[in-house]
Amino acid sequence: MQNSLSFSLILNISLLVLVATILTEVKPLRMILKRQDRSVRNQLLLGLIFGLLSISGTYTGIAVQGAVVNTRVVSTVAAGLVGGPISGVCAGLLSGVHRYLYDPHGFTSLACAVGTFCFGVIGALGFRIYSRRRRDTVDLVLLTVTAELVQCVLILALAHPFSAAVELEHTILLPKMLVNSVGLISFMHILDRLNRDLTLELAEQQALALLIAQECLPYLRGGISNRVGLQRAADIVRAKLPGFCTAFTDRERVLAASGFSPAETPLPVPAAEAMARSCTVSSPSHSDTPARAVLAAPLRADDKVIGSLILSVPAGPNLILDADVRTIESLSQFFSAMLELGETEHQIALRKQAEFRALQSQINPHFLFNALNTISALCLTDPDRACDTILVLARYFRQTLTINEPFVPLEQELSNVDNYLLLTEARFEGALHVERQLPDDLHALRLPPLILQPIVENAVRHGFVSVDDRRVSLSIRQDDERAYIRVSDQGPGFPPEVLRRLEDPNDPTYTGLFNVRKRLRSIYGSQCVFTISSTPQGSTVSFSIPLVPPQTPEFH
Repeated sequence: MQNSLSFSLILNISLLVLVATILTEVKPLRMILKRQDRSVRNQLLLGLIFGLLSISGTYTGIAVQGAVVNTRVVSTVAAGLVGGPISGVCAGLLSGVHRYLYDPHGFTSLACAVGTFCFGVIGALGFRIYSRRRRDTVDLVLLTVTAELVQCVLILALAHPFSAAVELEHTILLPKMLVNSVGLISFMHILDRLNRDLTLELAEQQALALLIAQECLPYLRGGISNRVGLQRAADIVRAKLPGFCTAFTDRERVLAASGFSPAETPLPVPAAEAMARSCTVSSPSHSDTPARAVLAAPLRADDKVIGSLILSVPAGPNLILDADVRTIESLSQFFSAMLELGETEHQIALRKQAEFRALQSQINPHFLFNALNTISALCLTDPDRACDTILVLARYFRQTLTINEPFVPLEQELSNVDNYLLLTEARFEGALHVERQLPDDLHALRLPPLILQPIVENAVRHGFVSVDDRRVSLSIRQDDERAYIRVSDQGPGFPPEVLRRLEDPNDPTYTGLFNVRKRLRSIYGSQCVFTISSTPQGSTVSFSIPLVPPQTPEFH
């Protein structure tokens, strides 16, 4: 008898787990199940949904000795754990009333109805307890055992005759405890999967942070004192992150805000704490909307904290904020790099500055979108590698956007190339083959920044034998006075019209190699020998420059 009962309960649990899986894929319910919105309306909605699941457990139950053995405890306790007190009580009340009306003359109907309501109360109490600490598997087993024991006591107290109640519990209590414990663990595992899919969510948040930083770049170059630019950046962040509110501060007051109006003085507590500790901090909101959290991260320039970025985010008692924390950390890093550019004012010759910024703006959007497409694909196949790739991309753009010297060591330029190749290898899985011949001393040569990467990128993009076979050779050698740099590929060569454009100094449509050669000749003049050779078997871009840079720097 017990084996048949256990088997039937397992079938019911399997059906319940299947329904839970389907629920997590219904988009309107995903945000509610992720515990980001705990309004009374949504709690009642969850109570109704879980109440209906509990009612279905009554219909799929097994008749045993005049009672209905079922899995109501799983969905009813889960209602309280997931939705909160209102959801638990609502599901328990709805399912309890239905259980009584289902068989009003059954000798356990009243006890089961009251017990089902108690299941919801137990789930609600669990919500309160586990909002303050992490819930594990043992806790779920204890909740199930507690609920079943409460049901057992109610049946023994309210069901008559007493001897029939004792015999019933002797038959069903242990199988119900075992199977429903496994059921609650499985059911909650499915619902918690939304929060445990953190790697994918973090990757998505990081990709979004990169796009936000890209849009905010023009407005943050004016520095922390440019309140108009900060306001535009705050508005962009809020537009890209619906439901989030944003603010920028310096070390004394709020400079710009979008979505809420914190007082300029005193400085918001999370912001002051983030700047004092030089790390990201979070705290509950003290406004009229308590279902929010305030995150603050420091903004730095020249390794000094100059202000903070504040995000007010949707929250809840059990909400895991890791994704939001990672978002604000990524944004603060990018914003810090941008603000540092603005804070460090260089007197740059306008024409040469325009050439350099044109090269940056040519590289960033094109490369950014290719990298984001790669990361998007990795999120589905290899989330851990997606996270690593995001960090490489952040390091690449930080290095690119914070260059403020006219010449950098060869080692730094090669580091930028390495970051690019790491990202590109992620995109062309197993198809990119790079040969390097490098000098032993990577510090002897100082060259203008962002010279090698565009040439290597051109070879990777256009110099392929086939789609899955891209071969690039990077050779750098030095003598006592000069450095000789050559980048070769095995592609089909440059089209004749492209070579003509490269030779035309007024052509505005080709900015990659054209800008590189123009910058080199502008800096070194006749001391730079720049050549491009192209055949159907491959192309080679080579140039030689003095080891010691000229006295007149590109930046003044």
